[in-house]
Amino acid sequence: MRKVFLNEFSSSELERMIGAGEIESAIAIFGSCESHGPHLPLGPDLFVPTEIARRAALRLGRTVVVPGLPFGTSLHYNRFPLSATLRFETTIAVAEDIFTSLIENGIRRIVILNGHDGNIPALEIAARKVKDRFPDATLVYLPAWWNITGARMADDFDVWNGLGHGGEGETSIMMAVRPDLVDLTRAKSQVPHDVIALSDFATVVWDIGEITATGATGDPTKASQEKGEKMLRCVEDYLVGLIEELERRGWRYDLKK
Repeated sequence: MRKVFLNEFSSSELERMIGAGEIESAIAIFGSCESHGPHLPLGPDLFVPTEIARRAALRLGRTVVVPGLPFGTSLHYNRFPLSATLRFETTIAVAEDIFTSLIENGIRRIVILNGHDGNIPALEIAARKVKDRFPDATLVYLPAWWNITGARMADDFDVWNGLGHGGEGETSIMMAVRPDLVDLTRAKSQVPHDVIALSDFATVVWDIGEITATGATGDPTKASQEKGEKMLRCVEDYLVGLIEELERRGWRYDLKK
């Protein structure tokens, strides 16, 4: 199978391929290591975007995948074992250094694929700081892959558009990516209606211990591998379409210029 992960290539291969334009863009993955309830492992936020990016890159001609960061900012998941959490400042610094390294080595088109809610503000800050330093670079940010499936597959889910933390959607997609790590016999429904439905326009700064007794939210008992495979295809197709459209535009997003 064709190589797509950055760390699978040798330096001489990369030098030649970047110089020849055979590698033009990179998908940078950011995950976490934290509780997703008793039915899932700690790593869905890394495993899932890694598989999405791998599948997408195999369909694209000039895109590599940067090995994902397995840790994220998980302060709000610390009530359940075991969160290996980074400070916001650390996530910003690591992301900024990764983006800078890619750009300084000739990969100036970066798609950021995030797998963890706690990383969202930090990655945007890092991307904006790097864009300020390298105005000719293109950085495109997908802060929450699950919003794509939530919007495009609402009719496929029984509860809450499949959303939640370790809920119907995330459990389903893990059943497609790593079924060996999923134990549905331990899944319990934990849908925090009163918190999440407080307002359509307000963000509740919650701690996981306030809204669930298991460390998960949503209803993983409704999960299935079939739903998970469909989710993978949904996000993969979106990511491939996004990068192909950017390639057609020469990675220009301001068409007035």
